[in-house]
Amino acid sequence: MDDSDHNRRLAEAHPQVWFTVGWHPHQPAPPDAAQLRALDELLAHPRAVAVGEVGLDLYFRPGYHETPLEVQQRSLRLMLDLATAHRRPVVIHDRDAHAEVVAELEAWQARPPAGADGAVGVFHCFSGGVELVAAAARLGMLCSFAGTVTFPRSEPIQAAARAVAADRLVVETDAPFLAPVPHRGRPNLPGYVAATAAAVARLRETGQDELRATSTANARRLFRLPGAGGAGGG
Repeated sequence: MDDSDHNRRLAEAHPQVWFTVGWHPHQPAPPDAAQLRALDELLAHPRAVAVGEVGLDLYFRPGYHETPLEVQQRSLRLMLDLATAHRRPVVIHDRDAHAEVVAELEAWQARPPAGADGAVGVFHCFSGGVELVAAAARLGMLCSFAGTVTFPRSEPIQAAARAVAADRLVVETDAPFLAPVPHRGRPNLPGYVAATAAAVARLRETGQDELRATSTANARRLFRLPGAGGAGGG
């Protein structure tokens, strides 16, 4: 709750910033009724563009997180219901949980999902291969590539970056983590997204300007930001 409300304050202070609202899978318990009401109120804010990041994380480790899968699933389902109620896309956290996340999203698809122009959400910090790209396309999800796509041993992610359709591709920082090559080992900064975009452009054998324009247009469409037309502006 504190993080989501802090994001609201940042978005209100800076006209170029928008924010998301969500309940992370590392939370030790699902939101209670009062917390759900507070999240619901935040999502009604005009600068709230998505529910996230939410999802499942099966990378259990002391000091990282130890929240049982069934708890994470209950939290995710509540967040997907919020996304449906507010017609907002979802930002999905998926670590070592591809099959489980896809199953939850498929169940969600049984109800009218949120989203704009056919996009219902995005796999944040995409960590799968071409099989997850195919599942994402079937679900109406975008794939967001972070600094991991530049790492030497990330062949499945690099193959995914080559395979994803142009209208389903975005890039991100995941700051302050996962700084891309050649900045690896340092705290990640927003400006480093240029290195990630350049790497994805090379993988796809396209120009950097074209890749940047495509990614930006896709993000604007998904989150209904100004420049995307429709609810976000012209």
